[in-house]
Amino acid sequence: MEQKEQLNTNNLQKLKEIFLQPKQELLSIKIQLEDFDSPKWESYHSPGKIDHTKVWIQKFMDDEQGAFEECCQAISHQMTFYSVIYLVFPYLVEKIARDFEHYDKETLVRYISELGVSLSVDCSLNTQGKYEGADISGLKNDTLRKIYVTGTVQKDDTVLENYQLSIQKFQLLIKQFLSRHIKALGRMDKMTKTMFALAVLAAFGNRNDAFLFLMPEIDECIGVGCNRCDFCDEESLEFSNKKAMSVIKQRGPAEDNWDGVNFEDTYLWFGDFLELMQGKSLAKHLPYYFGTFCCPECGNEAEVRTFMDY
Repeated sequence: MEQKEQLNTNNLQKLKEIFLQPKQELLSIKIQLEDFDSPKWESYHSPGKIDHTKVWIQKFMDDEQGAFEECCQAISHQMTFYSVIYLVFPYLVEKIARDFEHYDKETLVRYISELGVSLSVDCSLNTQGKYEGADISGLKNDTLRKIYVTGTVQKDDTVLENYQLSIQKFQLLIKQFLSRHIKALGRMDKMTKTMFALAVLAAFGNRNDAFLFLMPEIDECIGVGCNRCDFCDEESLEFSNKKAMSVIKQRGPAEDNWDGVNFEDTYLWFGDFLELMQGKSLAKHLPYYFGTFCCPECGNEAEVRTFMDY
């Protein structure tokens, strides 16, 4: 027990150095935003007309109320991947970073959380093969056909580079916020803290985990399905129902000491991060997500995360 406490202390210290002591200025990362008249916009998929998306971006840049939410809908409507995120996300991050000092902490929490939700949608679980089998017979544009079939597009190197830079800037934005407001965040309601924490996971760590954990945290219910048989249960595993959750063998404490560099192993660092920001509700759920479930139909046994991706 003493060793485990020491490991947690070490992890917490590393997390404090990373998230509470940012060593880079927020505006030091330069992003090249794609001009609205660029033909590249027509090569990326969105849930609505691309011109409408550009209108909402401009309205957000002009501080029009409600425009930010419309922009987020354009890149993650119904938790679906839309390749236009490569062009829109940099605009949103750039605007928030530029006006960071003028926003109150509640607005920043909301913006960061929504951006994290949008970013989590751009994960391998959600993009690979997502559009296979779609009816593309009416699409004449070869680029759009490729988008619908693969969920991706022939990506422009400059666009992708700026998208990755915007993610780095988003990470720095999160650090700047936490370095100033982590105590205030700890006093906010549990859902606010949960959504913010998942935004951090999407920005820094395993985006597949962020994507998988989002819906259960909203619904308070884990949906599981077996990829070896027809078993599917979307409702009975409710976090508030101890008897129902007893079918999951919870994972024990993380045994390894985190290196402070690699964020891919969520279980190794994220629980300690939740302790740092007082996200106890989500922390209690982590051992279930990383626990073991046995399919009652065929006996297939695996991590709960595997059954969530069905």
